[in-house]
Amino acid sequence: MRQGFPWRPVLLALAVLVGSAGGVLAHALPGSVLLLRQQEDGLRLTIRFPLEDLVIAAPELAVLEEVTPGDPLPQEMAERFGGYLLEHMELTGADGVLPLTLAGAMVQPAYHDHLGHFLLVVSEWNVAGGAGGNAHLVLNYDAVMHEVRSHRATVQWIARDGETRPVAEFGYHGADGGVRLNLSGF
Repeated sequence: MRQGFPWRPVLLALAVLVGSAGGVLAHALPGSVLLLRQQEDGLRLTIRFPLEDLVIAAPELAVLEEVTPGDPLPQEMAERFGGYLLEHMELTGADGVLPLTLAGAMVQPAYHDHLGHFLLVVSEWNVAGGAGGNAHLVLNYDAVMHEVRSHRATVQWIARDGETRPVAEFGYHGADGGVRLNLSGF
């Protein structure tokens, strides 16, 4: 007896897939937010992203889960965290790579209506050179997203009046070769 294509198992698998689609949908944690603002002696860069995603990308930083939210990271943890970020980001201006110095970091509680409570890692960076002669910067950034491919990054400029203006948004594959940040007019 000649058997045809096994439609029954295929249709059953398709029915299970379609029927369970509502049950498997979930909200992803927020991506990285990079905030730039002018300072007298350069730029200030604030970076924040979910601690849970960081631990997936860099399990050696799981020790950050033990930090009391709101307290600055202890020196050793801050150095390990800063080292990780420096491996995964770089800002280049007209005169070359701009030096980045970690000014501080902490774990901070956050809440989202669809996600509930979670923790963010928030870090402050001093960027030597500023935007004065660097109205066009190139950002190389793949922190977290090198492992969590659904992770996205948003770059915003904070004006002197406190208004936030969008500069760029990208994911892992959109950042190949760096992301151009046009800061002219800010």
